Amino acid sequence: MKNLDEELKDRKISYTKLQKSGFNKIGNTYTYKKRIYDNQFEVEIVISDKEKYSKVIDLENQSEFFLVDVENSTGQFVGQIRQEYEEIIEDIISKCTEKEAFKSNQAKEIINYVRKKYKDELEYLWEKFDNNAIWRNKQNNKWYGVLLTIPQNKLGLKSDNIIEIIDLRYQKEEIEKIIDNNKIFAGYHMNKKSWITIKLDGSLDNNEIFELIDNSYKLSIGNKCGISGNELAQKVYDYLLTIPKGKVVTYKQVAEHLGNKGLARVVGSILHKNPDGDKYPCYKVLNSKGELAEAFVFGGKEIQKERLEKEHIKVIDSKVDLAIYQWKEK
Repeated sequence: MKNLDEELKDRKISYTKLQKSGFNKIGNTYTYKKRIYDNQFEVEIVISDKEKYSKVIDLENQSEFFLVDVENSTGQFVGQIRQEYEEIIEDIISKCTEKEAFKSNQAKEIINYVRKKYKDELEYLWEKFDNNAIWRNKQNNKWYGVLLTIPQNKLGLKSDNIIEIIDLRYQKEEIEKIIDNNKIFAGYHMNKKSWITIKLDGSLDNNEIFELIDNSYKLSIGNKCGISGNELAQKVYDYLLTIPKGKVVTYKQVAEHLGNKGLARVVGSILHKNPDGDKYPCYKVLNSKGELAEAFVFGGKEIQKERLEKEHIKVIDSKVDLAIYQWKEK
C-alpha cells in the first residue's frame, strides 16, 4: 500500500473532478479502480478525509501486490507494473487537484479575486521553491503579482516566523509615500523602485489589496497613451457620448481610441465605475464577440439588453451582431 499524503501535500482536491474521473463515492470515501498489465492486476486509489492511499491487486489470487511499493524491488515485470501504476496516480493528481501552497485565508481570497476578475492562475516557476508563484498579464506576459512564503526577518522585522507576502507593481514617483515598513514594504526580491511588498497577515484590508492588485495590473499593461487616472476615465466617458444612436463599440475599440489597445481591460474597469449611467451610455460597449456583460454595472445583462433594444439594436442569445451594429469610425 502506498500512502499518498506526500503526493497530495500542498494540493487541493476537487471531489467533483474525482467523480468525473471515475471515482465511486460511498459516504465520504472516493474509490477508483482500473485494470492494468493485460487485466491481470488492478490499481485501487482511495481518498477520504481520514486516509489517502493506493495499492495494486493481483487479480489471480485477489491479494495485494506489495512489490510495486518496495523501492529496491527490480526486474522488468515489476518495473512495467510500477510504471503503469505510477502513471495512473500522476494522471489523477494532475486532473483532480490543483496546487495550494498558500494557506492563509487572505492569500486564498486574493487568489480567488484574481481568478474571477482576470481569469489568471498562479504559475509556479521554480521547482526548488514550490511555495513561490507569479501572475502574468496574458496580453504581454509581464508579471503583475508575486506570492511568496518567507521568514519575516527578510522584511527587516524582528521575527523568524514564516509569513506569506505579495509583491505588486506601484508608481515609481509615489512609492516612497506608501511604504511604511509595517504593512507595506519595498519590493522583496523585486526592483524596489517600482515594486512593493505587502504582508498577508490581515494587517491590510482585502479591499485595499484588491485595489493595489488592479493598479499593478494596469501598470503591467503600460500606458502608451500618456494619460492615467481621472483624466483617462473622463476620456473614456466622453468617447461614449460620441457613439451614434443604434450603434455599439468594443472595449478594444475604446482602448484604440485612447491610443493603446492594451488598455481594453482598463476600459472595462473604468466603465464598471461609471458615475452616471444615464449620461454615459456604457451599455453600448461589448466584448470582441458582441456579448453582453454578465456584471453590467447598472443591473446586469438583462438591463443592458433592454437599453440596447430601445435603440433598435437586436440582441439574440445575449449577443449583438457586430457586423451590423458596430460603429465604424471614419
